[in-house]
Amino acid sequence: MRGKLFYFSRFFIRLLVGHWRADVSERKGAAVYVCSHHNLLGPLAAMCWLPVEVRPWTLHVFLEREACARHYREYTYSKRFGMPKFLAAAAAWMTSGYVSALMRSMSAIPVYRGSVRIGTTFKETVAALQAGESVLIFPDVDYTDDSGGIGEVYDGFLLLERFWRKKSEEPLEFVPLRMDTASRRITEGRAVRFDRNAEWKAEMKRVREALRTEINRDAQPKLWMEG
Repeated sequence: MRGKLFYFSRFFIRLLVGHWRADVSERKGAAVYVCSHHNLLGPLAAMCWLPVEVRPWTLHVFLEREACARHYREYTYSKRFGMPKFLAAAAAWMTSGYVSALMRSMSAIPVYRGSVRIGTTFKETVAALQAGESVLIFPDVDYTDDSGGIGEVYDGFLLLERFWRKKSEEPLEFVPLRMDTASRRITEGRAVRFDRNAEWKAEMKRVREALRTEINRDAQPKLWMEG
């Protein structure tokens, strides 16, 4: 499932983020792991140290070189990092090829947020789950927040349960992951399932808040570049 570029890159990224302990078990059935983004620390630490092989949900622009370059040029390097246009363009051209290739090497699932193509995301995810693969999602609205825990989240990913119930009699397991940046530890929280006999909107809210509560339990501020 994962390619050579992923394993090559993981070696160097582990040097950047340091060693993390991940107390996470592989589930017997289909599982969706949910974690906070922590301003990129979440994806880096999780993809490097989780003992469970997962396919991450990734904004589709990062899997397509031209779209990736445009995003970096027009937002990441220019607006977020304040680079002059010509430097932003050069940096975007140099990094977009590597990033898009890396996303494909880790078998990332493209997320077409706000597009009619979002159905493709759900179908590919359900197919992966049926094949016994696990999925990893970072639903933070403010993915640049590194204060610890998770704040407001996009809850559209919970619609996976609606797609999944057409394929399985068992509800999908959503497994929250807590990140303790002080001790560099990722801990599995209590899995949350939908009650298929309950009203859908009420269940959406309950599951979302249960996941947030578990992820925020004993949340710590960002310390990953210290020590």
